[in-house]
Amino acid sequence: MLESKAMRELQIGRKKLEMTRHSVALIEKMKKPYILAKRYEWEEFGRFFNKHKDLLDKQIDLHHSTPLHYAAHCGNPTMYREMIEWVGEGDIKRVLRLQDDMGNTPLHEVAFTGEVEMTKSILEHEEEEGPNQQYEPLLRMRNKLGETAVYRAAALGKTDLLSFFLQDLGADAHRDIHFHRKGDKMSILHTAVIDQFFGTALWILERYEHLAYEKEDNELTTLQLLAKMPSTFKSQTQMGPLKNFIYLLLPNFQDYKYYNQNKEYTTKKEDLESGREDKNEPSPTQMKLEDNTREGQILKSGGKARRNEPPTTQRKLSEWKEIDKLWRKKEMHNLAKELVNLLAQKDYSWRNTAIARDRTVSMGRSQQEGKPKEIKGKQEEGEKQEGASKPTYTPLLMAACNGITEIVEVIIHFHPHSIEHVSDDEQNILYMAVKHRQKKIYQILKKLKMVRSLAGKIDKESNTVLHYTAEFQGGSQPGFALQLQEELHWFDRIEKRLPYHYTIHKNQYNKTAKQLFVEKHEALLNDAREWIKETAQSCSAVAVLVATVVFAAAYTVPGGTDDNGFPRFLHETIFMVFTIMDIVALVSSLGSVIMFLSILTSPCEMWDFRKSLPRKLNTGRQHAVIV
Repeated sequence: MLESKAMRELQIGRKKLEMTRHSVALIEKMKKPYILAKRYEWEEFGRFFNKHKDLLDKQIDLHHSTPLHYAAHCGNPTMYREMIEWVGEGDIKRVLRLQDDMGNTPLHEVAFTGEVEMTKSILEHEEEEGPNQQYEPLLRMRNKLGETAVYRAAALGKTDLLSFFLQDLGADAHRDIHFHRKGDKMSILHTAVIDQFFGTALWILERYEHLAYEKEDNELTTLQLLAKMPSTFKSQTQMGPLKNFIYLLLPNFQDYKYYNQNKEYTTKKEDLESGREDKNEPSPTQMKLEDNTREGQILKSGGKARRNEPPTTQRKLSEWKEIDKLWRKKEMHNLAKELVNLLAQKDYSWRNTAIARDRTVSMGRSQQEGKPKEIKGKQEEGEKQEGASKPTYTPLLMAACNGITEIVEVIIHFHPHSIEHVSDDEQNILYMAVKHRQKKIYQILKKLKMVRSLAGKIDKESNTVLHYTAEFQGGSQPGFALQLQEELHWFDRIEKRLPYHYTIHKNQYNKTAKQLFVEKHEALLNDAREWIKETAQSCSAVAVLVATVVFAAAYTVPGGTDDNGFPRFLHETIFMVFTIMDIVALVSSLGSVIMFLSILTSPCEMWDFRKSLPRKLNTGRQHAVIV
């Protein structure tokens, strides 16, 4: 027994050793093509496997990618077709279904490049569907993210390939497979928008309108996703005066194909340089692509990539990196806006509005009055849970929160009644604009003369719109004092639009809007006091020093005095200039000192920061500059 057991262990050890030797030998063989692929030397890569055709189904890297996975990025459809033909006819179907660590087949890899001809060279080896079918169809095979090659083409913005899949091959007949990932509700339209391939998203939406109404796992429609992406719109893109001027001069091209391909190329390049990864990023095989990938494709394919080149004007302007980047940004803004135009026409979510109950102005309530409300609140808790699966805000309110004027204007244009939409917590678009300090949205409502009517509402927690000026989320001005001044101006702006009796209204916590504002801004007030005191102290020290020097200069006359005590240059023009400048400097420096001292002796109350203290600070600084 012991001998037989020892023999078995010895045999197992020999097998393991043999497997290790075989694995090491394979690694050594694959070292050369691996390096060639890394260097983008695709012609040499092809020659190697022409001599070693038996290695076409073997692992080339640590991620179980085969040579056909790597060759998908060569940019040469002819070479790729030849490599597929080198695989034996009886083995080709198995080899084309080999998956890497991420579950990607060679067809998934080709979907990353968007090459239609390469795709055809793979799919022409597919067998006809039927009862005797031996393998699962390649188009229906999913990777570990649950994506088919069709879904992957949409996720990567490959509009040409997506069109080939859905229209030429008729893959849209199996929408349940290709339009969604397995295990979630993310559609091809959702993923194209999230990855900012808006040209592809437009192509999909124009042909499959029903996707506009579908919701992803977080119960968000495509328009709601766009409403959560402020950086993709012009209204929320911060640019300097020069960039704004250049932005206006750049023409509007509607070449979605060029935009998508170059956007993908640029994005992937930036991601590689920054080391960022994403769930929709390519597999380790694809991550080897760098800056010169596209140039390599054009050179190695004998110029076949020229069909994707931009027009002459675009090509010339794109030679300047910053202008090219700005142009891409403008194209993204234009495509996003056009997508919003299509989606907004189909959006009727604003019709599901809560009933805004008429609530009277309250001067507060006793604690006894509060107890029944607590009981009632528990009863209503079940009702809230029933609606918990629904999104809190519609695209209109979400866009108002993020200050996306493009979405707000388009929705109001197509659906004027939507401006009266009320959320589940009985808040309207004005509440969103005020709470999130979106001045552009406020200006839109002001132009429409809707501010007063929308401001005359009280929400579920008995808050007026003025109560939401207390929601401080960080100011846009430098310095705590200027941030507090900005907040106080915002409070005044909203207060002027409300009837007086609304300003003394108390919410369910027995607080007026002013009391709540002071309470929520207490920390900012303390920071502003400290900041303005330190600034005034530093500036006053400098102002006193300057005043001392200027005062001394008045008694130290240039050129001295004569025997009678008069300045020697009394009748010279330059002396008069000196005298006037000295007097101005003395007055300005003393005025600056007085302003800063008045700040230091001020109690620095909340409402002093609205005008008084910032005005004194600015006046003191201006006097100091004059000196």
